[in-house]
Amino acid sequence: PVLPKYLRSGFHCAIGMSNPAFGKGENCGKCYEILSTSDTGQGGTPGKASSAVIMVSNGGAGGDAHFDCIMESFYKITTARTGKFDIKFRETPCTEVTGPPVAINWADKNAYYCKMMFENIGGWGSLAGVRACIDGTKCQDLQQFAGATWTNCPQGEGNAITFELTQTPPSGTSKKVSCSCPGSWPWDTGYRCKCQKNF
Repeated sequence: PVLPKYLRSGFHCAIGMSNPAFGKGENCGKCYEILSTSDTGQGGTPGKASSAVIMVSNGGAGGDAHFDCIMESFYKITTARTGKFDIKFRETPCTEVTGPPVAINWADKNAYYCKMMFENIGGWGSLAGVRACIDGTKCQDLQQFAGATWTNCPQGEGNAITFELTQTPPSGTSKKVSCSCPGSWPWDTGYRCKCQKNF
């Protein structure tokens, strides 16, 4: 499956406006360990402090350091079904992501425009950059459009395209993975290429 286990099992949350901020999706796909710091919610809701690792799936959840979680993950963190709980959190590797990344064409077949989605990103869960090369010679850095989608592929047709995916963990040391996709470019809408390895 393309969707990571976190999304398929309800262990994902929307995040707020800052610390971490969803922005245009820079933190989409990242994983956080969230720890409830009290057995009681802010309004007296009974619960039991626990923790879970979740994946960021959306934004718009509220203010600073705010996570709005799907029920399965909320219950695992608080053992409550409702309420607002004080938490601590830290970014963590997405250890439950298995298999290679997948590149998907979300736009019409077009040699002059692309909208690529990169799913199933392992390691720290999100991409800091993407570079594409048609036939190994026409290369260009893509621009993040929103979340896991990127635009600005090199223009033209070719016999293959390679994507270089870059990830920057909290330590700041970037890591790159090459994703070779043989076959003619541009792709049909919805065409998928499985990369050879993950972060």
